[in-house]
Amino acid sequence: MDASFLVPALAAVIGLGCLGVFVFSLYNQPRQEFRNLMANKPATTSAMAFARSKMENDETGEEFEKLKMQVRKKSEKPSEPTLEEKMFRAGIFSEQQRKDFKRLQVLTPGVAGLLGGAAGKLFGGIDMVLLVGVIGAIIGFMFPFRVLASRIKRRNNDILFYLPLVIEQISIGVSSSLDVGPCLARVVQMADERDSHNPVTELLRYAQFHIKSGVGMEEALDEIGKLSGNVDVKHTFMALAQVSKFGGEVSRQLQELADAVSAQREVKIEEKIKKLELEATAPVALVFFGYIVILLIGFGLQIITAL
Repeated sequence: MDASFLVPALAAVIGLGCLGVFVFSLYNQPRQEFRNLMANKPATTSAMAFARSKMENDETGEEFEKLKMQVRKKSEKPSEPTLEEKMFRAGIFSEQQRKDFKRLQVLTPGVAGLLGGAAGKLFGGIDMVLLVGVIGAIIGFMFPFRVLASRIKRRNNDILFYLPLVIEQISIGVSSSLDVGPCLARVVQMADERDSHNPVTELLRYAQFHIKSGVGMEEALDEIGKLSGNVDVKHTFMALAQVSKFGGEVSRQLQELADAVSAQREVKIEEKIKKLELEATAPVALVFFGYIVILLIGFGLQIITAL
């Protein structure tokens, strides 16, 4: 096969594959709604009735074993979060923010492909233009998801900082003879009045919206905690839901929860410090190597001039 035909064909195949993946991820992403369980209730009920009838008519027990295997596989393999869930975890809540992200998904592959093609034109002919353009389109396709992952990581760091403070606020409010529900509403209200929302109060505000739509507070806190994608937030919201549901010594339980969250934050900070020490080894070694090179060059120059 002619080599001049191989590069454009390879670029065309890669480009078509990237286009297919882009269209699939853009238009076939399953949507995760807050009320998905309630919306899918009829289908779920009919499926359960069908599975129950199959197991009732099964005398060998094969259907029951199949059902156990399916449940075990689902529990062992966690599902990959959808694009909607990732945007929620990154703090992209409003419809305008979602449209901006979708626009970024559409524009960056084309812009990066054009820039790659222009760069390829400087170094070669049409073959290089196609190849570098396709590589640029691939980088542009991956860029929005890297931005999304970076926003999720930064938001998790902010949650790590603000979560103990919010729990302390709730604990102080409950110790002032407020119930958990009104205390959560008061924390959100104060953040609205000061226009100083942080990631935790934003999640509490969405839990309040969820409660106003007719869902119980325990279910709302559990669902928002799971949607947040943060383990600390999920466990904290579950603990708040349990405290609100069963009562007891609420002040003491919330104080213990605040202490546990603070201790978890300290553990994670210490872990980051240890990682920084390991990450700093290579730069320190590079700087030390530079000093050694400069020192040896100085000695070498002195020896050469002396001779």
